[in-house]
Amino acid sequence: MYKVGELAKATGVKESTIRFYEKCGFLESVERLSNGYRVYTDHHLYQVKVCRLVFGGFVNKRLRKCSMRIIEAAKAWEPDAYETAVAAYQSAIREDIERTRKVIEIATDEAGFQTVSEAQFTKKQAAELVGTTEESIRNWERNGLLPQTAAYQKRYYSQAVVDRMYVIRLLLDTGYSIMTISRFLQKMDAGAHAAAKKILIDPEKGEDLLSCADFYLQALLELQQKADMLYDLHAEMKKA
Repeated sequence: MYKVGELAKATGVKESTIRFYEKCGFLESVERLSNGYRVYTDHHLYQVKVCRLVFGGFVNKRLRKCSMRIIEAAKAWEPDAYETAVAAYQSAIREDIERTRKVIEIATDEAGFQTVSEAQFTKKQAAELVGTTEESIRNWERNGLLPQTAAYQKRYYSQAVVDRMYVIRLLLDTGYSIMTISRFLQKMDAGAHAAAKKILIDPEKGEDLLSCADFYLQALLELQQKADMLYDLHAEMKKA
């Protein structure tokens, strides 16, 4: 049994943060003594450790959704579900790392979105490759971020258009607006790469596409380390 101060010392998490986790419902119910003091168990110890690692670096909504399943499994104290959730989280991070490396490859190619390939992808296939949804792709089309096709015509996407989707997704994940991305793509399509680069730079971000992708990749690699630590906790939790 731990008092909140003892739990804070054992986990390296502030007392106020532990109470916040409890308030948000990320921990099992906490018993109170007759004097009103909370007392925590080994279950709470691991649940706090899990929260510390999970909230140590959200990168995008998809990864956040995956990470919340880990917290739910830890709170329910279901080791098998926890292991499954962490494995899915690790897999999702690895996929995003590869996609971000693809954006870096695109950003360093002066040809822009001119990849020559006979490959053709359906909307579903493109969404799976890029790590987005079919509805998101439709939204990008409605906003003019992707080349248009004739109405009612079944849509297939070239590798060049899929490359464009990789960039759109990363810029959205890192906080750029649809309007800014649209202006950037227009300049890229016109071959004005220097002007396109300037559009992505502002006093707050101070980043172009390449540095933005590099930063994002670093964040993902750090997240991958935390995910590995989450997986290592699984063996300890089974013994608790």
